[in-house]
Amino acid sequence: MSDVAKVPEQTRLAAEQQGLGKALQLFPEGVKAAYERGTRPLGAPPKGTSPIVTPAHVFNPARFEPDA
Repeated sequence: MSDVAKVPEQTRLAAEQQGLGKALQLFPEGVKAAYERGTRPLGAPPKGTSPIVTPAHVFNPARFEPDA
């Protein structure tokens, strides 16, 4: 059980929020490894891709202007 103390706080918090507190106690290294794999990007974006791949389609600045 002392292995749980070696798990980073961010990993512990994410595991508890997902209901994996018991799994973290039983298999701390496995949960830690799964968290690290899950937070890595799948791959580099294609060349020429803007950092903003899709703009926020919900935001409309005109919606916040007064109806004058």
